[in-house]
Amino acid sequence: MKKMLWGYSLETIYFYVLIVTALLAVVSFFIGDIINFDGPIDPVLIVPWFAFIALFGYLGEAHTEFHSGLIILTSGILASIIIFLLNFYLIVPLRKSDATLSSSEKDLEGRVGTVITPIPLKGMGEISIKSVTGSITKPASLYQPLAEIKAGEKILVIEINNRVAYVMPYEENF
Repeated sequence: MKKMLWGYSLETIYFYVLIVTALLAVVSFFIGDIINFDGPIDPVLIVPWFAFIALFGYLGEAHTEFHSGLIILTSGILASIIIFLLNFYLIVPLRKSDATLSSSEKDLEGRVGTVITPIPLKGMGEISIKSVTGSITKPASLYQPLAEIKAGEKILVIEINNRVAYVMPYEENF
């Protein structure tokens, strides 16, 4: 005998909740960056939590003979565990690594690099800056056009502006 709530079977209610949460997930995917929420509970995690509860509840009602209270309790526990893992291993690391291109480019200022393509007095060349994670190449122009810089020479990045590195010849004083 199917258990009923408001004239609908629990399987049907779980299924409708699952469909609604899937639609909300799609909508939040497109407008999620517009809405910035700094509260204690992140809306990015609420929708999947309900979706997992609905999924496990539907599967529990459709394929087991357990009591509905046990099914909803188990669904809530499983959904909470999955959402915790999703938050801990995916969302928090992605938020911490959410660096814009401009902030990472600003980290290059003050670094020493090597000229790959000569930098003329009026125009651009290309530089390479080595780091622990690899090397970065950037278009480069002279910060103060005094003399062109030949390929292979060391440079000092003074400023990054519009993705162009403004450089000067590097003179080692030590």
